[in-house]
Amino acid sequence: MTSFSEQLAAAKAAPRDYRDVQIILDAGLSTKREALRISLEEARARAASDPRLGVVDEASVSIQAQLDDLVAASAASLVTLRFVRMDSATWSDIADRCPVRHDAPIDRQYGYNVNAACRLAAPLSGARLEGDALVPLVVEKGTTETPGVNEWADLFEAISGHEISQIIEAIFELNLYEPARRVDQLKKELATRPA
Repeated sequence: MTSFSEQLAAAKAAPRDYRDVQIILDAGLSTKREALRISLEEARARAASDPRLGVVDEASVSIQAQLDDLVAASAASLVTLRFVRMDSATWSDIADRCPVRHDAPIDRQYGYNVNAACRLAAPLSGARLEGDALVPLVVEKGTTETPGVNEWADLFEAISGHEISQIIEAIFELNLYEPARRVDQLKKELATRPA
């Protein structure tokens, strides 16, 4: 049986859990893709109703080529963010700065604003994934002469509600849900184990 000190050392040395979240920064490309898809369906429907056999549907070919080009351009706008489980002291400091919303049951359960805590935790636990490398988003304070750069703030402004929900959910799972679930699961397994 291993000692507490050995278990603690192993826990500290273990890699931290992480979650990847994919977002899209397409600046309207998805709207253009949808318009082209509709145009393609319409062109194909017109071609299907043409009684001439063997007629090349040039409109569909042209629209499909435009759509293919746009899909290729959109691929570069797909970004993966990786969020890593935070250390407990940093998480506690963040939670202390997020007062509970009394109309939110999850906040009453945990004692602080869970959504706000996860948004504050994102820059401290997340980075952009490029291949196998983690690339931090830039956050620099400005001066009186030059404005600061905060890519996290810009990102939160640019992404959809669905994407921010995915980020919040990933951070919530890593720092709250999964650790609590593991403790509860082990306690249940130990309680049902024969003595």
